[in-house]
Formats: sequence, structure tokens, C-alpha cells
Amino acid sequence: MVFVPPVTYVPPPHASLEAQDLAREIEQVVVDFQKRRPRTSNSDVHQAMSIVEARAGMGTVARQRASALIAVLIGLMLALALGMFFFMRAG
Repeated sequence: MVFVPPVTYVPPPHASLEAQDLAREIEQVVVDFQKRRPRTSNSDVHQAMSIVEARAGMGTVARQRASALIAVLIGLMLALALGMFFFMRAG
């Protein structure tokens, strides 16, 4: 299966020129690789990109932010529960 980039693809308006250039280079690498290895599927390409993302730590920041937000929310819930406990106990 050959990877064919969509012809009508328009990059997001917030994509920098560097990001757009990198995307073109990555597309060309995928096309060249699939010419040498024609059995490469789109699933293989997707898995490879996921591996690259994980190795580069690109998803780490988002996960750390989510973990921090969850920790803050749990802390606020505990503080509220303790406050209610002491308020009820005093009254």
C-alpha cells in the first residue's frame, strides 16, 4: 500500500513555516521508504510516527499538564471535604 498525501490538504493556520517544511520532508521520506518497501501500510506509518513522538518526548508535556491538573483538582476536593468536616463538627 502506498502512502499518498491528500492533495487538498491545507495546513492549520497556526502551523509555522518550519512545521510545514518538516511535514513536507517527512512525507517525502515516507514516500521514498514505501517505494523501497512496498508492503509498508498506512498503519505502519502511523505506528512509526507514534514511536517518533514518544521517543522525542512530544507527548510528555501534555501528560504532565494533565497529571498536574488532576492533582490540583484532587487537592481542592480534599480541602473542601476537610473544610466541610470541620465546619459540620464545630456547628
